[in-house]
Amino acid sequence: MYLGIHVSSSGGIQNSITNGEKYGVNSIQIMPTAPMRWATKLITDEQIGVFLDTLEKSSIKKILIHGIYLTNLAREDKQLFHLGKMGLVVYLDFAERVAKGIKERKIDSEILGVCFHPGSQKELSYEDSLERISYGMQWVLDEVKGNQKLLIETTAGTGGNLGRNFTELRLMREGVKDNERVGFVMDTEHTYASGYDWVNNFDGVVEDMDRELGIRNVKAIHLNDSMVECGSNKDRHANLGEGKLGENTISKILHYKRFKDTPFILETPALKGDATIPEEVKMLMKLAK
Repeated sequence: MYLGIHVSSSGGIQNSITNGEKYGVNSIQIMPTAPMRWATKLITDEQIGVFLDTLEKSSIKKILIHGIYLTNLAREDKQLFHLGKMGLVVYLDFAERVAKGIKERKIDSEILGVCFHPGSQKELSYEDSLERISYGMQWVLDEVKGNQKLLIETTAGTGGNLGRNFTELRLMREGVKDNERVGFVMDTEHTYASGYDWVNNFDGVVEDMDRELGIRNVKAIHLNDSMVECGSNKDRHANLGEGKLGENTISKILHYKRFKDTPFILETPALKGDATIPEEVKMLMKLAK
């Protein structure tokens, strides 16, 4: 089973690997640059070399790259739209080059792709917003050739956020010509908050997910409990077992047979402090037994 946490890259991207190892997980989610700054410059060969050197000596098996939080591919504003696309280009280029290095060095690790929040409806109509997101993804894929994927994350549906249901996500992917390079990251809190009742309708949720997205296209799962009720459309993560999903449902998700090879990544509040991370990882390991 692949179990991991979101880790800091402060002080150098390679530090994300040592931060993951410190807490005994075999998977990590990283942000190669500052999360609230536009990423416009490619990661250097030297940075990638140091990252690969560190990875080669580690026990980390799966790495998910998370895009910056400023990205909104539904924007009509040309500058903001372009900056959002360029941030994804920088991260997808990093993913491709690291994946190439992993292959060349025969490292037993995998880059899963670049996860990102698709954006929110603002100036454009609903239909045009979805088309804009698809167009933006295709532009990024045209700029960065290869095999690495863009992974659209499910959202809680707060305000005008798009990606709040599986149908919207499917439409975004279908609008991309090279959609074999587009997958998904499923967030348990976001889906619960957007109306998918994991607690009382588990089978229905996974059936709907498989019908609309294809579970094979879900490349990672953000495993978070929820502070808020199902259908609240609020993005409020809770520590494992302390929210509305609870230990039983989270354990059921972890042990669902079709998620057997899918990495689980925590993004819970406990990860914000070094003192609270060990207990949260301990809970993850307990529920995964």
